[in-house]
Amino acid sequence: MASSGVRNLDFIDGTMNKYVYLDILKRNLKQSASNLEISRHFKLYQDNDPKHTADICKLWVLYHCPAVIKTLAQSPDLNPIEHVWDYLQQKNNEHNISYKQ
Repeated sequence: MASSGVRNLDFIDGTMNKYVYLDILKRNLKQSASNLEISRHFKLYQDNDPKHTADICKLWVLYHCPAVIKTLAQSPDLNPIEHVWDYLQQKNNEHNISYKQ
């Protein structure tokens, strides 16, 4: 996601691990950056989740991303997806939407 929009979204069936995450990066990161017209200037933001910090993922990012934003441990306020989840929860509450898990 960027200030200009959101591009490739990937739906995951099952559990995400470092191999699934790496596959998503390979298939979507550069294409999304290109579609958002930020391909030479984007900075990858990811938290300190073990799959993000796995050696195979860090190595791929090192060679394929122009820059990576270093993340402090336990910093959910900087994670944009946390704000999306909060917004969705507020909308659910406003409209009394319920769902089964």
